[in-house]
Amino acid sequence: MAQKVAAKKGKTIKKQAKNVSRSLIGIDTVFYILLLILVFYPPFFRGMYFEKEMFPTIALTSAVFIIWVIFKIVKKEPIVSTTLDYAALSLVGAYIISTFFAVNIRASIGEVLRYFDYLFIYFMVSRTVRDNKKIFILLNVLVLSSFVVAIVGLGSSVNIIHYNGSWVGGRINSTFQYPNTTASFLMAFFLVNLALISYTDNKYLKAIYGVTAYTQFYAYIFTLSRGAWLMLPFLGIILMLLMPRGKRIEPFIYFVGVVIASALPIAKFNSAVASGAASTLIKWYLIGVFASLIATYAISFIVSIVNKINVRAGIAIAAVTGVFVLAAGYIVFTTQVPLALKHDAEEPDSIKSVTRFVSAEPDRIYVLKYDVTAKNPSNKDWAYGIIINSRNENDQSTKIAEFYDKDNFVGEKTIEFTTLKDTKRLAITFVNNFQNTSVTFTKAQIYPKNAPHEMQNIMLKYKYLPEDIASRVQDIDFTSRSSSQRMQFYKDGFKIFKDYPIFGAGGGAWSSLYFKYQSYLYWTTQTHNYFMQVLLDTGIIGAIAIVFLLVSLFSSMYRVYKGYLEDKGRILIAAVIVSVVSLYAHAAMDFDLSLSAVSIALWALIGVINSLDVLKFKIKDKKIYLNYLAILVAFVVMFMSGSMSVALSYAVKGDNFLRQQNFVLAEQNYEKAVSYDPWNAKYRMTYGQILTALGDQLKDAVKLQKAMFEEEKAVQLEPFNSQLNAQLGAFYLAHGQIDLGLKYVLKAVEVQPLRPENYQQLADAYNKVGMYYLNNGDKEKAKEFLQKAVDVQKMFDKANSKSLEPKPMTETTKKIIEESKKVLQEIQ
Repeated sequence: MAQKVAAKKGKTIKKQAKNVSRSLIGIDTVFYILLLILVFYPPFFRGMYFEKEMFPTIALTSAVFIIWVIFKIVKKEPIVSTTLDYAALSLVGAYIISTFFAVNIRASIGEVLRYFDYLFIYFMVSRTVRDNKKIFILLNVLVLSSFVVAIVGLGSSVNIIHYNGSWVGGRINSTFQYPNTTASFLMAFFLVNLALISYTDNKYLKAIYGVTAYTQFYAYIFTLSRGAWLMLPFLGIILMLLMPRGKRIEPFIYFVGVVIASALPIAKFNSAVASGAASTLIKWYLIGVFASLIATYAISFIVSIVNKINVRAGIAIAAVTGVFVLAAGYIVFTTQVPLALKHDAEEPDSIKSVTRFVSAEPDRIYVLKYDVTAKNPSNKDWAYGIIINSRNENDQSTKIAEFYDKDNFVGEKTIEFTTLKDTKRLAITFVNNFQNTSVTFTKAQIYPKNAPHEMQNIMLKYKYLPEDIASRVQDIDFTSRSSSQRMQFYKDGFKIFKDYPIFGAGGGAWSSLYFKYQSYLYWTTQTHNYFMQVLLDTGIIGAIAIVFLLVSLFSSMYRVYKGYLEDKGRILIAAVIVSVVSLYAHAAMDFDLSLSAVSIALWALIGVINSLDVLKFKIKDKKIYLNYLAILVAFVVMFMSGSMSVALSYAVKGDNFLRQQNFVLAEQNYEKAVSYDPWNAKYRMTYGQILTALGDQLKDAVKLQKAMFEEEKAVQLEPFNSQLNAQLGAFYLAHGQIDLGLKYVLKAVEVQPLRPENYQQLADAYNKVGMYYLNNGDKEKAKEFLQKAVDVQKMFDKANSKSLEPKPMTETTKKIIEESKKVLQEIQ
């Protein structure tokens, strides 16, 4: 009897254990689904670059993370255990430390919150995505996300899809609102897609992957991102090398299939967009879909047959395909046709031009020889023009020759010109402008006058490349404007680093400081290099942390790749590794990782690597107490991000009331915005200006005192913000505190010395103070400040002399200086 009772009890315990196990598995699945959602949607909200979308996401991720960590505590599973975990923590730690030395504490806090969001995603992926099936699903989710990004970009080009900033200047920006980041994101997951085609055995699924790959590639091409174009072949080679034996040629062959399928849609894209006919683009897109389905299915069928025969047959096919691709590439990039530019009799005047780049030596006489057919039946000012600009090592452009031809003409012509002492290359622009005129160039060559044998042929018009792609290909050069600008950003970045070497200047260092250090006046809130950004934000401490992270990451990659004996599993690992390398590589020359959607995807992929590495270690010391600390930190992050999100909503309401001139309600909303986000300098300055308006209107000294406090606090929070300094100076001047007012107007110049308008503000302030003293009978004081107004010219000239691209003084500034001189002469 006792044995029966014991047996029954044992069965009950086993049943309960199974139920608990099922419950835990169910909970784990729920977290996995939530994680997939958190990874999938960020690209669709402007890439999570802006705080309006980012802070709610951080709060949501923090909430999910807190519940997930509690679940891990129940299971007695630590969330921190590997070297890569500590490396990830060290980078976040570097950002926390830099906050204590930040020049803009609000920007620094915002960056810390972003990094905690990435860290939470990383930890959840590391301990949730732990088998091939889950990795496969996660990669599919990321591919699907990039597919939607591609569709939005393509659809917006003909207004099928309306997404602000998705199609600008003839380039696909998509939901990231920036073409280079869109290219980077599409490229990374296009490579993953090629790997997934090889991973699955289902030929129909392969065909579907072929369609998504074609769509990604189609949109990627029309981002017109030269850097991404150059990187794709090298990353493709890395993917092939990482693929298991017998699979290495497959990504290349499937890539060829995608290129073939997309050739016609790419060729027809510009005409479809120019016509504005959405149906035309849809037609060519669907033709590409059909072609990619057939090509991918056919290739998968051929590959399966070849694999059954032998490896040599596969190599032979790959070799033949490679020769075919090289031959096709040669034809595409060398076949030219005459360049025709024309305006019909009914077509209004407008500039139609094509620019081509050629290398040239400095201070040398060159000859441009060309064959042309020009028609000008209506006797317009000219039938065509040729403009030749010199480009120096900074890609600054200087016109050195121009020629306009009015006559009807058929034959050969030449233009002789001399390059400048700093010429590195030439930009030759062929132009047609007037109604009922036309020009056709059939050949163009350029050579030094004393060395005709050094002749260069100018590719006038590519037969098989759309012009926007051709012009970007032509301008691929390390001395191009884009490349030279980036190099200058890096040089200016190192100037900042020299002043903040150990702990950096906190998150947002570049955007807060670059105006003070820039070599010429430019406007960019990003360094265009992730690693430079980390260096400026966190100094040497952060540099050590990022090196620690990368070394740990690549060590983990190596261990995981070598330890994955199953071929199919290696395909997934290859996909993860190449996408991580792709995102980091492109981030080295652009600000992709400043868009949190890209960083979230990257850290999710890093989490996959860590999850597989975790499985190989037996954790002896289970540091569960770190889980409790993680919950505490996540609560703080959730509270702060939620609070800042609420503050933003009040600030938006306040701005709406300001536009309606309702200062009372604007004051109420900005008071709340400041209370929820006390480190936001712009909120405080706007709040102060509202209080000033009300205080002046109501003659309320209390409000004016409060306004002064808020505006002073704003400048304390962002001391290197030229606009805030000028606004505080204006407040002091308007309320009789002349010395303080001039101090801050002058500081506005000091923190942004290359902006001409700042000198206008300073000259105007000095002039008005001088006139104030003159009108009050104090001639000595008047002379002092009027002379300072005059001396602004010297200040401007001194600053301008250090600029690589000097700017002219504004006409208003010149007028103020002349008026000040005139009054000085009258006084004396």
